[in-house]
Amino acid sequence: MDRIVLEVDSAVARAWRNISPSQKAGYEQRITAVLRELKEAEFDRLLDEAGRVAAENGLTEDKLNELLNNED
Repeated sequence: MDRIVLEVDSAVARAWRNISPSQKAGYEQRITAVLRELKEAEFDRLLDEAGRVAAENGLTEDKLNELLNNED
């Protein structure tokens, strides 16, 4: 595991310091899941953008399949 630092307001920081280690672990798992989803959403956005650029340049799904099937 790597450590990151997040800036939060004073009330959130105070609440974090006052919760139990088991509660912190639960929240850390949730935060990790949210950050992972954001990362995956960004990857999906990049794939969509690549598909859009490919389509603008004439690379259709049929053309891609033709190119892949002619690989010898």
